[in-house]
Amino acid sequence: MKQRVVVVDDSAICRALLCEWLHADGDLEVVGEAPDGDSAIELITRLRPDVATIDLRMPGMSGLDLIGHLMARAPLPILVLTGDATSADPSVAFEAVRRGALDLMLKPSETDEDAIRSLRARVRWLATVPVVRHLDSHRHVQPFVSVVPWLPLASGDPVVVGIAASAGGPSALATVIGSVAADLPICLAVVQHLPRGFAPSFVSFLQARCSLTVCLAEHGQLPRSATVVVAPDDRHLELVDGHFALTSGPPVEGHRPSGTVLLRSLAALGSSAIGVVLSGIGRDGADGLRAMRDRHATTIAQDAESSVVYGMPRAAVEEGAAQSVLPVGQIGDAIVAAAALARRRRRP
Repeated sequence: MKQRVVVVDDSAICRALLCEWLHADGDLEVVGEAPDGDSAIELITRLRPDVATIDLRMPGMSGLDLIGHLMARAPLPILVLTGDATSADPSVAFEAVRRGALDLMLKPSETDEDAIRSLRARVRWLATVPVVRHLDSHRHVQPFVSVVPWLPLASGDPVVVGIAASAGGPSALATVIGSVAADLPICLAVVQHLPRGFAPSFVSFLQARCSLTVCLAEHGQLPRSATVVVAPDDRHLELVDGHFALTSGPPVEGHRPSGTVLLRSLAALGSSAIGVVLSGIGRDGADGLRAMRDRHATTIAQDAESSVVYGMPRAAVEEGAAQSVLPVGQIGDAIVAAAALARRRRRP
């Protein structure tokens, strides 16, 4: 049976191209096209397709409001298609993901056959993903003030927390890092699967939602307290000899950056490190989290109920890699508590 797609884009030319590309393999069928939000709501509510592609720039109802409406009333997998990653669109695209869109992707050019094939593959996969209703698409996470008693140490490195995420990860990460106060000696290293060119805007998205300092990782950078470092495009992020390293090894589980590469590098810290696997497609991060648990690190996976896509966390749980399986709203507090314990273990 063909997977049924609705295409939402105000450009008739773009809609025609998307229909042509999606029909090419014969297993996807575009059952409807909409040029604006109002007609998209009517079409999707009536046809109940398996997946929708949505361009955020449309007349009338904004793409963000459309996604919020759909995810509250007629939830389905949504792929946000956006333009140039250096334009103003990316920050809006991440807000669309926070409101419930499953994934985002650059619109392919007519001559980029690889990107067109990737688009078909992404739509095909997303059509199979169960989604949940989002009742409060405008809620912002308020920073959490820790009540864990931290030991006043005059020196010592911050506790390093490695986090791997994919589809559903941006909103989960915003929740987690929003629960870590800026006065705590914790450094979070993040691998979030993103389309090429979106990492700088993802940094801005996270920075607007927490009290920590968020930056793209740089080669040779030291872990610093109250800092979130994000893996850049097409480089693995690792901790090597106490410094972050950006490396160009082969993709792992199809990804570079890879969550497993990051988490494996943190395993060398033993019980002084923390590993987390959040919502995402596939199984990236599971093997790295297992390596950390084998070295007595604290390891956490997001639970099924709060995951947009229970793929990566499920793999970590099935691998026996996660000590704790928690709702996303509890993971930040768990990190704070585990980091306090790790600091106590370091006392001379």
